Amino acid sequence: MRIIDGIYQLLTPFPQFTIADAKALRHDLQEHPRVTKGLPYVLPYLLKDGDDTVLVDCGWNTDTAYQALEEGMKEHGSHPNDINKLVVTHVHPDHYGMAGRLKQLSSCEIVLHEKDAEVITARYFAPKGLMDEMGKFMETNGVPAMDTPTMARGSMGMLGNVAPVPADTEVKGGETFKVGDFDFEIIWTPGHSPGHICLYEPNRKILLTGDHVLPTITPNVSIHAQTHGSPLGDYMRSLELLEDLDVEIVLPAHEFEIHDLKKRLREIEDHHKVRLDEMVNCVDRGGSTAWEVAGRVKWATGSLADFEAHMQRAAVGETIAHMEYLFETGRVSKVMRAGKLYWLPV
Repeated sequence: MRIIDGIYQLLTPFPQFTIADAKALRHDLQEHPRVTKGLPYVLPYLLKDGDDTVLVDCGWNTDTAYQALEEGMKEHGSHPNDINKLVVTHVHPDHYGMAGRLKQLSSCEIVLHEKDAEVITARYFAPKGLMDEMGKFMETNGVPAMDTPTMARGSMGMLGNVAPVPADTEVKGGETFKVGDFDFEIIWTPGHSPGHICLYEPNRKILLTGDHVLPTITPNVSIHAQTHGSPLGDYMRSLELLEDLDVEIVLPAHEFEIHDLKKRLREIEDHHKVRLDEMVNCVDRGGSTAWEVAGRVKWATGSLADFEAHMQRAAVGETIAHMEYLFETGRVSKVMRAGKLYWLPV
């Protein structure tokens, strides 16, 4: 789909969807915006001007997703072989999965933020150590011992749909790059991942947001075994970075375009305020683990007990991120008891 001349929105389906199903769902979501139980597709963006062919995000490494990418690029006079730069907003499988495949096809330059580039080995090339760490981490946060091995494996079953490749260029945020007469600025927006980036083109007033800002849902902001600090605090501060940008079109990596950035930022901030209050109310006076709090929270897509293992892990990680932010802001305290972390109301 053409956004403006030189910027085109593509579509690659998640592994469980056909191209036709994903396209139908995108159309339906644009006509009837709503929260969905699962993400059906990724929206890569083709930036093209003259000999410059840049792709922002790519999708899972499946034959169906590659076919969709190839067909989408063909509609705009390009082919994956033409890509000379792949900018990955973050290293999650649905945004980075096809990177190695595209690198092999086109020898394109792979661009990632340094914070995400440094976890590629642990996540994709040698994940066993991460699984071991995640098992201990989940047990510390109250997950029953019988469930920790399954949750530690979490999304490991999806690794067959990722073709990992190291970054050629690691950015910090603040860099710019040109595509013809487009001038894109890289904005570091940590939270959903430590190295998440957005791309801003000030002349056309266009912002590519990856998963940082989405139209109806909010990205998972989690703490896990390799996370440090307060990701939700980072996320909320990253939202503030975008408030003063002059933007007319927001191009996210899921769902559909946004035409009022400031309104959507306020909605996301309000959502997290409500969720933080809910989290506090789910903490017992004597203290609760993250697993216990997550089991009491009303998730938009169902209850913790009904989630698959990778979604349970995401829910627990998101709960910990909220609790850590509440601790950072003085609304809860925490204590270790018999090897488990408990959160207490202040």
